[in-house]
Amino acid sequence: MTTSMRMVHWAVLLAAAIVAVSLAYAGQNSSASNAKPADSGDSLPLGDWRGDSICVVRESACHDEKSLYHVARLPDKPGWVSIRLDKIVDGKPVTMGAEECRYDAEKRSLTCEFARGLMQFTVAGSKMEGTMLLTDKTMWRKINLKNDE
Repeated sequence: MTTSMRMVHWAVLLAAAIVAVSLAYAGQNSSASNAKPADSGDSLPLGDWRGDSICVVRESACHDEKSLYHVARLPDKPGWVSIRLDKIVDGKPVTMGAEECRYDAEKRSLTCEFARGLMQFTVAGSKMEGTMLLTDKTMWRKINLKNDE
């Protein structure tokens, strides 16, 4: 290989390396500028969610229920929501309690820990699906909800 061919070869390699580094840098900057802050609240699953709460342990005090969950932002706790849990009895909501729950926007998961156990949900658009586990890890309920909005 002649000296001039070697210089062309090195120039091509150098140019390719510069393009690769430039593209990698541009990709990092564009994804960083488009990324939402983890606590922006834009992706929180807010609003009213209705659906079914189905008992998994059949021989128990558990009963299948129609559910209505009211999800609201917690302004002082970024990435957290408040959920008021209602069951529907004779067509009317009856509040069962309220919990503060952590939302992981990257995983689209909602986790609510409470004295008797844990509720875990996956949010996909207007659907929220999850389970209620007791403290001994027994699956108590399967919950399927749709957003009213």
